[in-house]
Amino acid sequence: MFIPWVWKERVKSPILNYLLIALATVGLLYLAFHGQDLSKAWEAIGSARPLPLLFGILIMFASHGVRAMRWQIVLRPLKRKTSLWAAFKATIAGYGMNNLIPRSGEILRPYMMSRRESIPLAGTLASVVVERLTDVLALAALIVFSLLSFERRVTTVFPMFSGDAIVILAVILAVLGGFILMFFSEQRTEQFLKLLTRPLPKGMALKISQIGRDFSTGLRGLERSSILPLVIGTAGIWMLYGISMYVSLQAFPERSMAALTLRDAFLLLTLSGIAFTIPTPGGTGSYHALITTGLSAIFGVAPSTALAYAVATHALSYIATTLFGLLFLVREGLSFSSARQIKTSSEELPSAAYIPQPSDGG
Repeated sequence: MFIPWVWKERVKSPILNYLLIALATVGLLYLAFHGQDLSKAWEAIGSARPLPLLFGILIMFASHGVRAMRWQIVLRPLKRKTSLWAAFKATIAGYGMNNLIPRSGEILRPYMMSRRESIPLAGTLASVVVERLTDVLALAALIVFSLLSFERRVTTVFPMFSGDAIVILAVILAVLGGFILMFFSEQRTEQFLKLLTRPLPKGMALKISQIGRDFSTGLRGLERSSILPLVIGTAGIWMLYGISMYVSLQAFPERSMAALTLRDAFLLLTLSGIAFTIPTPGGTGSYHALITTGLSAIFGVAPSTALAYAVATHALSYIATTLFGLLFLVREGLSFSSARQIKTSSEELPSAAYIPQPSDGG
């Protein structure tokens, strides 16, 4: 799940970084489209009912609204009352930039909120770290749920999840939860980080230590009364993501698609969450490959229809999020080039930009 951070740690040249991203995107798109009957896929898209797709996008934007409310909770120690509209605009603008330049939105989003609400940038960056690691825990829990619910079908298609994978993932989830509890104590945080980073190279150790301290500061700043709303908000975000995918399934009249349940949609959400941790623009390629494989190989949907669902849902989400994101960016007096400069100037910051993003824009 930490591919984006490792990628960034190892690839210092921006040109090489973008080249690798482009190659990964093209390769994953090739996997999704290779051997497909594109004419049938296009027919499936043409015959799709527009209203379920539209409602799916609206529900996805509703989840972004809940995400903005959750962010307000995390920001309370920095400023007691912040604007929900400002948080929502910054969130969508961040997603829009992520669709164009992977991970750039994770600097732009806190920058916009910091400027609009007069909050220190370091504090908003720390709040994003807290959010993202909370989402990593949610995705880990979702993976465990999906493997418990669909073990045989999933392991047949994805053998890497066979054997003791469920037990290992459950243990990892428990350990991560324990680590979060440890991070409420500054002394225990330092002890744990020293133990964790001791065998690592100096540069990587410093990065991990700084992210850990930022996360710890954010957690310790949270009011105890905010913990439950934070958990409920996270559950609400992911629940709406799953409902969005389920509603969009209803757009396709094929019998095998109509037979899919809400529980099945949450397995697709798991695959989507994994897809969005791969640093391609807006999950392009990774989303298509994993969703198409999941629908066709796990649920027996015709490959052309599976591809049509992946293409339609991704395209609508990508276009809507990018357009609204850029609109909000311009309304804030920022341009695309200035957003790129913000990202570039923050390259040396130990920020949240490289914490995995399980479901951005998906």
